[in-house]
Amino acid sequence: MRVTIEQAQLLKSLQTVERAINERSSLPILSNILLETTEKEFIVTATDLDVGVQYRLPLVQPAEQGSVTLPAKRLTTIIRELPLEPVTLEAKKNHATSLLCGNIHFRVQGLPPEDFPVFPAFEYEQTLTIAQPLLKALIAQTSFAMSMEETRFILNGTLLSYQDGVLTMAATDGRRLAVAGAAASGTTTQPFKAVLPAKTVRELARLLVDDEEMVMVAPLKDNQVLFRFGGATLLTRLIDGQFPAYEPVIPAPTKTGIRCFRQPLHDAIRRVSLMTTATSQAIVFEVAADRVIVSKESPELGSAREELEATYPGQPMTVAFNPEFWLDALRAIDEEEILIELTAPDKPAVLRREHALSLILPMKLS
Repeated sequence: MRVTIEQAQLLKSLQTVERAINERSSLPILSNILLETTEKEFIVTATDLDVGVQYRLPLVQPAEQGSVTLPAKRLTTIIRELPLEPVTLEAKKNHATSLLCGNIHFRVQGLPPEDFPVFPAFEYEQTLTIAQPLLKALIAQTSFAMSMEETRFILNGTLLSYQDGVLTMAATDGRRLAVAGAAASGTTTQPFKAVLPAKTVRELARLLVDDEEMVMVAPLKDNQVLFRFGGATLLTRLIDGQFPAYEPVIPAPTKTGIRCFRQPLHDAIRRVSLMTTATSQAIVFEVAADRVIVSKESPELGSAREELEATYPGQPMTVAFNPEFWLDALRAIDEEEILIELTAPDKPAVLRREHALSLILPMKLS
């Protein structure tokens, strides 16, 4: 294998795939990136056997065909330090590879490409397409609610579902819920559901860009889903199990709620949360007709209290919440004026938008 690529293009290729690697894997080959050349393409692949990312770079000039695997972290570090000049990679028979850039020469030892897991070619019976910014927005509006605990593994991911032309994502940790949907089109007429692992969701959020190029989503056999956009392809295994039916816990829309501005509320919660502790996390909302008071009393630390202007047509109430849940939900909202649907101290608060919502359960008042 011998190929010459501009340093910036080579670095982008490596950075696109490298985070699919699990550096703690017991299999040395999985710490490597597979580099392949055809006459017209330079192909870079990385995988941890659960998530695989492949990037295809068109070549201006034909390359000598071949393949090699090289240590991912070391290779990316080397390429990052090279000047913005063409880089020539030449693989030898013993799997060592020469890297030439101007008067700079590196020799990096690799492993046999035959040992690298095969990234299979697929036939797509059913596909969906959605604009990259829409899919990126769905992830931003839901992924923060994924569970970080291992007791319910099915919640350590995000539900991706399709029905009647709408692609929906939903995540919950049992104490909060986030749901968002967007229009999608494609060849499939059948509904489907898939629970994406947290790593897959994070990788998609990193790789998707804010242009109008479409993402192809293809549910596959063997409990897998493929995403293809630009030169990148992400293949992921799914989490086995039944995602909880979340629709019944979403209250019907109501106008009884707190109408206020998002950023001042976010900032007040962030400041008041400075007085929370590991054993006392709840902050208090005191709601009245023309204001909401956010406060925290801590025997060890002291207290904090901030009053905000708000409109609330219901009876005064006092409710306790986890502040981190509110900060995450408010960061995912673009609108400045918001309505917090809140009907009782023991009922969930709902932030409802046109195509998305966040639901937060209250905590017990001490």
